[in-house]
Amino acid sequence: MKFKYLKLNAIIMKLSALLLVMFMAVQFSHGQSTIESKIKSVEVYTKGAEVRRTAKLPLKNGKNEFKISHLSFNLDPKTIQISGEGFTILSVRHELDYLEKENKPDLINQLLNQSDAISDSIKYIELEISILQKEMTLLNQNQKIVGDQGIQNQEFKNAVGYFTERFKSLSKDEFNLNLRKGKLNEKLMQIGLQLDSYSGQQKKPSSNIFLTISSDKSQTIPIEISYAVSEAGWFPAYDVRAKDSSQPLSITYKARVYQNTGIDWKDVKLRIASGDLESSGTAPELSPYYLGGTNFYPNRNSGIRQVHGYVISSDDGLPLPSASVLVKGTTLGVSTDNNGFYSLQVPNDNSILVFRFLGFVTQEKPITGENINVEMRSDVTELGEVVVTAYGSRSSDALAGRVPGIQIRGSNSIKREKVSNPIPINYINYQTNFVYDIELPYSIPSTGKPEVVDMLTKEVEAEYIYSTSPKVKETAYLVAMIKDWTDLKLLDGESNLYFENRFVGKSIIDTNVGSDTLNISMGKDEGIVINRERLKDFEERKFFSNKKREERHFRITVMNTKSSEVSISIYDQIPITARDNVKVNVIEISGAEMNKETGLLTWKTKLKPGEKRELILKYSVEYPKEMDLEIN
Repeated sequence: MKFKYLKLNAIIMKLSALLLVMFMAVQFSHGQSTIESKIKSVEVYTKGAEVRRTAKLPLKNGKNEFKISHLSFNLDPKTIQISGEGFTILSVRHELDYLEKENKPDLINQLLNQSDAISDSIKYIELEISILQKEMTLLNQNQKIVGDQGIQNQEFKNAVGYFTERFKSLSKDEFNLNLRKGKLNEKLMQIGLQLDSYSGQQKKPSSNIFLTISSDKSQTIPIEISYAVSEAGWFPAYDVRAKDSSQPLSITYKARVYQNTGIDWKDVKLRIASGDLESSGTAPELSPYYLGGTNFYPNRNSGIRQVHGYVISSDDGLPLPSASVLVKGTTLGVSTDNNGFYSLQVPNDNSILVFRFLGFVTQEKPITGENINVEMRSDVTELGEVVVTAYGSRSSDALAGRVPGIQIRGSNSIKREKVSNPIPINYINYQTNFVYDIELPYSIPSTGKPEVVDMLTKEVEAEYIYSTSPKVKETAYLVAMIKDWTDLKLLDGESNLYFENRFVGKSIIDTNVGSDTLNISMGKDEGIVINRERLKDFEERKFFSNKKREERHFRITVMNTKSSEVSISIYDQIPITARDNVKVNVIEISGAEMNKETGLLTWKTKLKPGEKRELILKYSVEYPKEMDLEIN
């Protein structure tokens, strides 16, 4: 009896618990509506982005509760803004949702669907192979029975012929099926590797915003939700074109936009901004400078360097395609190719590279040489839950000072400046920032892979000058010089160079110059023929009692094979010495300008079509007889 009582009591407790859970679920869902929103526009900064969404709220008279779901996991709660009219906001709350399973970008869903379809095809092929193998087993058994029964000669031959042909047909079918299965397995492996590269994204949660709103009547009203997200940004790239050295220079501005927010941006209006959403807007302050103490100074390296290497996964050693490689503190960047290889030109004093890839830990590497290889490890960091609650009314003053960052905008809000222009690109210049308003909609998937967005093309007047240092390389390089270039609003970025309708190479636009003239290298031009030769037959070598004297004689030939006149600067050098017992004498420099401190020689000249010019460089060096001195 006691046992039955305990059992009945346990059943009652379980039923009570179940009813309690059901009651809580009903209470939780009662009066709360889940609202889907749509991305209206995204303003992308060099680091970070501001997302603007629109939604419609069906309000009833009194208190209303809404959940706006399927938002980016990495939105910054402090930046949430709600815009709308005709209601009063009582509270705003943000939560991360780890239970949402449907929030995968379209690309991942497509890959998963492809994987399922291929797996089903492989299973069907395996079934067909199994049926073929069973039929071949039956044929073997029947062939043995025919032989044991002693069938007459002709009948036996006919049976053997049938079995042989059937075996051939079945074996051929099995071979073809195994071939198809192998190709499908290879495709399945490729999809698996692609999904592995997105594994970090699949594990990330989504965000929800909970709104409590009061309305004095039943109505459906539109609202706008905006917030900032990390793991998004852009870096500039350019196409620089010149038809010939007499035509204006054409510069096409491009933005390489990337995002890994967990939500695809589908057919959205983009605004490309030059600012950095993640950096502080506060002016820096100087720290005390201690004489005789230890003070930190940044390491500076001058000149432009080419850095290259491979980015691979430390888990399996496989390359990571489309990983982003950025120069820290600049907008310079590239992405790796399918083999994980990158090549990047680094200007001036930049000394750190930042490596980012979806689902992997971001790494920073100092530039210590030309070859920098990186092994990236998977990001297993779990995101902690963040909850922000705000209370107040619709007006912006109501929440001011209560919860920093959450802003409510109503009828008295200051509207963002709108610029109407029939061309696809609007350019807006603010005092500390500039924005390119892209009118045509773009789709940027949440893969972390940069997508190229064309912004605008400008025609600028430029002076073209060729430059050559034949002692180093007998090649002429075309340089386009742009005056008053600051009006062009250029950022540091890689450029593709096109001259005379052909691709001639890559370079960088380096805006860190203290001049009103910007030089853009347009690559080498084989239309200018350069030759530097040593004339040993015209050199003298003399020995004295305690000294020796050597001459060096060079002839530089420059020829213009182009159809138009060109301006060219030719550089060479006379050796310099800091030793009192070594003397350098200039014999002939064909009218070159000479810097006596550095020994640099400069010839500036113009060449008409087909014109050829010869320059003579001759000097002597006197030094002690016992000294071993190499003279080039």
